[in-house]
Amino acid sequence: MLEVTMRKKALEGVKISVLALVLALGGVCFGDTFTNRQTGAKLHGYAMSQAEDGRTNVHTQEKGVMELNPAEWEITRDESGRNNKVVVLPVEEAIMLEIETDAFEKALAAAADSGPLFILIEMDTPGGRIDMAQRMCAAITKTTDYCNVIAFVRGGQYGGAISAGAAVALACDKIYMAKNTVIGAASLVSLTKSKEENKDKSYTDVIDEKFSSLWRAYLASLAQQNDRPGLLARAMVDNDIEVIEVKQSEKRLFIEPTNKTTDQQLVRTWSTKGSLLTLTAEEAVDSTIADGLVSSREELLGQLQAGDAEMVVDKSMEKARREMDIVRRQLEGIRKSLDMKMKQAQYPQPAPKALGILRGAREEFETLISMAKKYPDLKLDVAALEDELNSVNANFERIMLETKRRK
Repeated sequence: MLEVTMRKKALEGVKISVLALVLALGGVCFGDTFTNRQTGAKLHGYAMSQAEDGRTNVHTQEKGVMELNPAEWEITRDESGRNNKVVVLPVEEAIMLEIETDAFEKALAAAADSGPLFILIEMDTPGGRIDMAQRMCAAITKTTDYCNVIAFVRGGQYGGAISAGAAVALACDKIYMAKNTVIGAASLVSLTKSKEENKDKSYTDVIDEKFSSLWRAYLASLAQQNDRPGLLARAMVDNDIEVIEVKQSEKRLFIEPTNKTTDQQLVRTWSTKGSLLTLTAEEAVDSTIADGLVSSREELLGQLQAGDAEMVVDKSMEKARREMDIVRRQLEGIRKSLDMKMKQAQYPQPAPKALGILRGAREEFETLISMAKKYPDLKLDVAALEDELNSVNANFERIMLETKRRK
């Protein structure tokens, strides 16, 4: 499930993210042993958030937190100076809410700055909004520069990392999958009419095609930045892409059938026309999209030499989801109360009662405006609410003026 609103701003956002991913391929991979290129001095610790002027904040055992210029230091990623803990960030349910995405971004940054051995993103999601998934991928890509981020597709209600969830997994340094889970099927679901409903090639259809092309490129970039076959990622988006595996001079290649040469031996057909690519856990490992099969978190930690590490489970996204549920219930209550007040205001009322009704409506509209600004997920129209509030204030002032005149 992947929702997308065809807007120019969103289109430009994907362009920017693709460029950022391409640039990231050549970026510095920050590590945990820092050796000065001129003096040979060594520091042990872990890189943190990026500082200004290209410098990096580093938490060192020797000198505490300090800024380093990566160009002046040879950096080796190891466990020296890191804390013996793993931060777990569960990504469950659909990726739909901005409040959850905000929570994920903040939790990921805080986790990386705490210097864990690595961050483990445990996934079971049917996908969701492309803009929210894109933000999560960007946060992961930024974090992997100075802290390893591992995806564990553990399965559950949704059975794996589907659609936008596949993109989030591909952004991670490594992907491990539980048996009976899947990854893939990342096509766009347009909110415009289908081609069967609208046979004319409209402007929105053209935008759909451009956006789909950018999304294919985006997923391919996510895959390739971690040495995964980009064509397989593209086939998860486009059901017209065929992918075969060939062998050439003992090297595995994933190509389209039309690009096969006579010296290449066909090994396997991975994707055929007419269906989006969805890989089982075993297929994902075999195709190098994923890095290993595990049966549990404990087994994964053992494989990554973190069996004795402290587990810190961050529940920021779950808390954000609960907060949104509470806010929606509050919204429903306010709407019902406002409906009743607006109905009462339609009938003649004694001035004191009319003023009381309008005063209560004013407070509730002000609350709604505040909620609309704080919680974009509510999709409330701030301008419309402000117009309603102005109307209520005007009626309140009119009744107040009439009351004073009578006196």
